[in-house]
Amino acid sequence: MFTLHKTRGGVHPPQLKDMRDYACKFIDAPQRVRIPLNMHIGAPCHPVVKPGDHVYVGTLIGEGQGLYAPVHASISGTVVGTDEEKLPTGAMAQVVVIDSDGKMQPDPELKAPSYRTKDEFIDVVRASGTVGLGGAAFPTWFKMRAPEGKRFEYLVVNGMECEPYITSDFRQMMEHPDRVAGGVHRIAEALDIPAAVIGVEDNKPEAVERLRETIKANGWDDRVEVMSIPTKYPAGGEKVLIHAATGRDVPAGGLPVDAGCLVINVTTAARVEYFCQTGRPLVFKVMTIAGDCVKNPGNYLVPIGMSVRDIIESAGGLTEEPRKIIMGGPMMGRTLDDIDCPVIKANNAILLLSDSAVLPEETACIRCGRCVRACPLGLMPFALDAAGRRQDVVALDEHAVMNCMECGSCVYACPAHRRIVASIRGGKVLYRSETARLTQPKEA
Repeated sequence: MFTLHKTRGGVHPPQLKDMRDYACKFIDAPQRVRIPLNMHIGAPCHPVVKPGDHVYVGTLIGEGQGLYAPVHASISGTVVGTDEEKLPTGAMAQVVVIDSDGKMQPDPELKAPSYRTKDEFIDVVRASGTVGLGGAAFPTWFKMRAPEGKRFEYLVVNGMECEPYITSDFRQMMEHPDRVAGGVHRIAEALDIPAAVIGVEDNKPEAVERLRETIKANGWDDRVEVMSIPTKYPAGGEKVLIHAATGRDVPAGGLPVDAGCLVINVTTAARVEYFCQTGRPLVFKVMTIAGDCVKNPGNYLVPIGMSVRDIIESAGGLTEEPRKIIMGGPMMGRTLDDIDCPVIKANNAILLLSDSAVLPEETACIRCGRCVRACPLGLMPFALDAAGRRQDVVALDEHAVMNCMECGSCVYACPAHRRIVASIRGGKVLYRSETARLTQPKEA
């Protein structure tokens, strides 16, 4: 059904997948969780519980309207507050604080949902609280609604996990191939998508084989295919994966649906399947805890809202003081300055690094063009870097700053160690504010 297509650019950083053979372990529930109500792209939820309320694992604690994903309790216990605090993303959010009763009792009202139509299935996915678990955090149910006049021809499932260190998706494919494949088939069938492909980098042959065996055993191979794709960062970028699997390109400023594709992460597919089987919403997240400063690195199933400090302690604590703690991967993750912050739905790793985290001093750009060759989207990162630093909105527009996916390939390839992505992120903020100012209706 699908043919592999060559993609442009990319880099080959060390894989450092040392945790790939570490089976996922449960982390004991902490004494307290702080669950943010804006763990998704879109409008934040509002709390539907108040201090003093008893909640179970899976109890609804945050609801919303429009573009949102509902939020559920990850431990059983008592609500003690609905404070506001700063998240790892830097945003401020209302947070539901729950003290554990030590029982981790699931909500007795949870049950497997039923659906008959496409719209009912999308409502089921919304109720699950599932968001893009590859890091984007876009509400999955909203992504499944094709705009009027457009349709999904392909379901493209991202099992690439191309960032160094991170192995949480790999463990999902190895330990629960039935959930991954079942979720992919269920979504394709419910949304009437003719064909689905699961893209997996060829450095994970065990996962490719296990998924293929599962799909064939269930008779789904007429609709679902597993494609082994050459290892290269960022092969898991949405636009890059679409081109590799289908040969189609998402137009500038467009969305995957403009190329006839719905793209989801393998763990997202698995969570949808798990909810359809059990009625238990997204309240835990598999995370890779790695680096040279943690005593017991591995893959852990973590309650959402648990603090980074508590997770580190559950993983044996520190062997030495880290120079840098990163939430996510080393290419696209965010450096933390507060380890008491809670983990959210989209977090897939915590890296605790010592001397390897120290970056060389940047020097002047020498116009070597390596960043251009490395860019998977054919942009000119050196020009965007310069435009961002001098706050040149016209140049940012001319060089399509909003098309950049901030993968960091340019930074990795740069011999001058330029902080290109940081400049581009600042340039995007400026571009958005200037665009809003120019398009805002003038007062009479």
